[in-house]
Parts: sequence; C-alpha cells; structure tokens
Amino acid sequence: MATVPATWPLVRAQLRPDGTGTVHVNEHASACAAASTARLRAGAFARAVAVARTVGRPVRMVLADASGASLLAAHPDGTLRTLPAEGAGTPVDVPPAPCRRCGADQPVAALACGACGTLEPLRVETDPVALLDAATLSRPDEGLLASLPAPRPVPAVPTVPDALPDALPGGLPGALPDGLPDGLPDGLPDGLSPVSVPVLPPEPAAVGAVRDEAATTSRGHVLVLTVDGGAPVRVPGGASLGRDPVAPTGRTPVRVVGATVSKTHALVDVEPDGTILVTDFSSTNGTHVLLDAPVRLVPHTPVAVPAGTVVLLGEVRCTLGLSV
Repeated sequence: MATVPATWPLVRAQLRPDGTGTVHVNEHASACAAASTARLRAGAFARAVAVARTVGRPVRMVLADASGASLLAAHPDGTLRTLPAEGAGTPVDVPPAPCRRCGADQPVAALACGACGTLEPLRVETDPVALLDAATLSRPDEGLLASLPAPRPVPAVPTVPDALPDALPGGLPGALPDGLPDGLPDGLPDGLSPVSVPVLPPEPAAVGAVRDEAATTSRGHVLVLTVDGGAPVRVPGGASLGRDPVAPTGRTPVRVVGATVSKTHALVDVEPDGTILVTDFSSTNGTHVLLDAPVRLVPHTPVAVPAGTVVLLGEVRCTLGLSV
C-alpha cells in the first residue's frame, strides 16, 4: 500500500495558460513565470520535489491548471504520483525541462545543472525562495490553527428551507436524520437561523465610491454561497463553514446547522484570479464535491473547483459561486 503524505508540507501550484502562476509552500506564496506552460509545470514539480527532499519523505501537491485540479504526491527522488482517496495512484509523466540559464534539459530532481552548474536549474519563481527547514515545513495544522485569531461575530440571515430534496446525485440521501445528536441543544437561540452569514450592501453606483474590502483584495471576485436552494449570499473574503466555525485569518464564519455538519466543517477561499479552493477541515461526515460523481475531499488539502460547483457538507448542499 502506498504511503499517504502527511498534511504538511503542502505545495499548491496555480498555473495559467499564459505561462505565469503562483506556487505556495504552506503559506509562503511565490509568483512564477516561464516561457511555456510545460516549463512552468516542470518548475512547479521541481519545487515540490525540493520540499520533499528537505523533509526526507513524500509531500502533498495540489496542481491546478486549465485542465482542472490534481492531488499528487511528490517524492524526494523526483517521482510524482496521483493521490486518490483510495489505492496507490498512478505515476505522473515528468519529462526533463531546459535549464533556466543554459537551456540543457535537466530532471526535476536536479540540484544543479549538469551542463552549466546553475543551482535550481528548473526554478520558475520570479523572486528568491525562502529556505525553510524541515521543522518549519512540517508544522502541524493544530499549531497553525492555534496561532490564528478568534472569529468575529456576524449577523444572522435565514437562507435554508425546512426540507431537502428526496435524493442527491450519486445516490446520497437527501433527508437529514430527525433531531440533532446527543449533546447539542434542542433548538436555536432566538433570531438565529440554520445559516448565519453576512449580507454585503449593493455595490455603490457613484463614481469613486469605496468598494467592498473583500472585493478589492480579491481583485473584484466575491464568494457567493447558496445553501440548500436558499437565497444567494455574498461573503467577504473566504468562508469557514460549520455548526460553530472557527474562522482563520481573512475568512468569514458561516454557521450552517445540521445533524451531519461538523463544528468547523470546511473552508472556502477565492484566489486573486477567481479560482475557488475548497478544503475539508477534518469533518466527521466528510466534504464531497459533486462533479460527474461525488468526490470526498482529503482533509486539509485544498482542491480547486469552478464557480457553480455543488459541495456537500455531510448532507447539506452548498453551491459555490462568484460575483464581481
């Protein structure tokens, strides 16, 4: 059986058709550029392999490009494999790519060019990359969460109907079990609905009016959530979804009450280019993305999805959209 890489380190690569992109190593982001998408892809692979070599074991990599998103395992020896929810995965073709200085083809695991001696011959980051030690790269997610501020309160807005559809795609049940599990309150406090999210005011029509801060920081892209067919609601920045969610920095807590919803169930983020990232937060009943068939997400591993994607938080449906 193949070894499943630990949650950290995590390398995320967002690659664009114009040969530019961004590579994240945990929370450290670097802008990237290359002469072709193939060369950009090789550079992203080389960074993931370098991180794996630093920690001495395979690491997780999320690769998102025009064809979609893939979850991979990058190994210290330069090999990469797909990382499905079950099974060993399949090898990923990683051909040599030209050195950034002399153009001689080099493997992704090369520490230095065999022809000209340039260090990190396949590097595509436009600025020097910070050297992180194995302990920093492998910091536990509990430690990261403990360093984040507490969530800020938000107003309550009713958006969820009383009943769910009889059936969901992929054979998943549509109805929630009667009542909530033992230990949860029988009812909700006065004024609190099954979903609590902030509603942003309409965009001002006057020229020069101040735009919403979240829209500005996301270059015009604002996350829109629609829970179980309710009214669409615009959410500033990213969202932390759950029964009583913790909201990491820059995210808005969105309270979703349901017997199958965990306290902090999932995170939803919007990249500056409009890419939507969904991350399961070690939920009890899982986070499923409804594509051709329901796909259960690997905990703490962001996956890029297109606008309009339906996500299941346990058995609660949430449609992810964007507005500008």
